[in-house]
Amino acid sequence: MNRILMIILCIMPACLMATEKKDESIFTEANDLFHQANAEALVNPSKAQDLYQKSILKYKFLIEQRDIQTAGLHENLGNAYFFAGEQGRAVLHYQRALDLDPLDTDVLHNLQYVRSLTIDELPVTTSQMVKNALTFWHRWPFALRAACFGLAHIALWGLVAMLFYRRARWIYWSMGSAAALSIIFGLSLLASHQRWDNAVDGVVVEREVIARQGDGFIYDNAFTSPLHAGTEFTMLEKRGEWYHAQLLNGDTCWLPLNSVELVEN
Repeated sequence: MNRILMIILCIMPACLMATEKKDESIFTEANDLFHQANAEALVNPSKAQDLYQKSILKYKFLIEQRDIQTAGLHENLGNAYFFAGEQGRAVLHYQRALDLDPLDTDVLHNLQYVRSLTIDELPVTTSQMVKNALTFWHRWPFALRAACFGLAHIALWGLVAMLFYRRARWIYWSMGSAAALSIIFGLSLLASHQRWDNAVDGVVVEREVIARQGDGFIYDNAFTSPLHAGTEFTMLEKRGEWYHAQLLNGDTCWLPLNSVELVEN
């Protein structure tokens, strides 16, 4: 029995190493296919699409079959979907990448770019305009907010040290301002790190879907025009084969499950 156990313990590391090498090989093949597709995109679009689809299959194999969940892998899959013309799935995997690494600037940039290309332009509500105006600093780059937080924090403790040598009203006012800035930027950084500022639960992945006013095709259309791939939403409720969704501008509707995918698997 002990001999069998020893054999198993010796074989397991070798099997794991072989599996890791195979996964690395598949990842390299997927990247090579993606770069080949980029090279063919301008001269042979149909061949490029075939190569993009092959790279997508390999990335998906690593994620779904091997259960390798990394921000970089989801970003690569999102890039492949984007160039393959599937903006909805590109947004979906960029969101999944940000769930794993909320501060990845490349993914944030890619997501913002794809959002700018989506067909559905949701009107900004008055409450959103007020919120954006009151929290404008939260849209600054993470590095800039971190620098502001650090400077405010240093200034606060510098002013505290000054109190040991002199007392003046302006020092107390400055301390209050520095403390307020530290709290504001600190909470902003925490919200970005924890993704509290991201209300997206799911993404429309079908090229076009008619949103309904209720959980069935019998209900009237929620909007005058269909929603398109890449539209993001917060899930309010699941009822049968439908999601009750709130779009980013606050509008609500019902979407069939087969037209969307959730960010969290």
